[in-house]
Amino acid sequence: MPKLSALLLVAVCAIGLAWARTVRVTELVVPPAAIVGESVILRCSYDLGNEELYVVKWYKDDIEFYRYEPKDDNQFIYFPQPGIDIDLSRTNSNIVFLRTVALDSAGNYKCQVSTDAPTYSCVQAVKEMNVIILPIEGPQITGGQSTYELGDNVTLNCTSAESKPAAKLQWFINDQSVPDEATDDHGVFVKKDRLQISSKSLNLKLSKRLFRRGKLSLKCEASFYDSVATISKEITLLEINSASTYCCHYILMFISIILTFFSTIRYLETFPS
Repeated sequence: MPKLSALLLVAVCAIGLAWARTVRVTELVVPPAAIVGESVILRCSYDLGNEELYVVKWYKDDIEFYRYEPKDDNQFIYFPQPGIDIDLSRTNSNIVFLRTVALDSAGNYKCQVSTDAPTYSCVQAVKEMNVIILPIEGPQITGGQSTYELGDNVTLNCTSAESKPAAKLQWFINDQSVPDEATDDHGVFVKKDRLQISSKSLNLKLSKRLFRRGKLSLKCEASFYDSVATISKEITLLEINSASTYCCHYILMFISIILTFFSTIRYLETFPS
């Protein structure tokens, strides 16, 4: 009899483990970056196999903030915490609707799914969500001169507007990205309100090959988590042909002489000697 009991126990455990393997989180959707003030949908899809759902729990940084328990009288339970503002009317067993994202909303989000007797299986998945504050304007390009000549050195600085985190800056010459090693990164400045500013300089020598149809386009782009937002500021330098400048100089001088001549004639007619 003891041997039979042991065999039965092993069989029950084997069956329980086989059932447990069928329970899994098939998909956890948590945006890698969310924008302050916007709403966010967290989605947890799961496959229970042959088992019955007992409870779905959501955690932020290992602190539970939402629970769905289908057999309980109060199926939905919300545990308030900083950064978590749930719209319960749009939340269910698979979805948590965060109404307004705040800086405190950033963290690791975990969906935990547990099944009922006899196996009481428990599976979970975790993903991180960052929260960003977008700038209210594009980056500023400073340091340029009003005029340049071929052979001159151009030094321009690109400074991002306030954001969190700091924008990733990228310089472009005629829509071609400039390698980071060819620029000077001045790092990130953090303000008291936790907003951040980044800065990067571009140095280049003006040559004829840089111009396209007489124009040189220099652009600085500020990006945030690649797909969230990209804003840019562009300036254009015009190539001035030295021969044309020389010719225009003499044309202007000739016009000035003619105007002076006619002014003298009028003066003599008005005030004859």
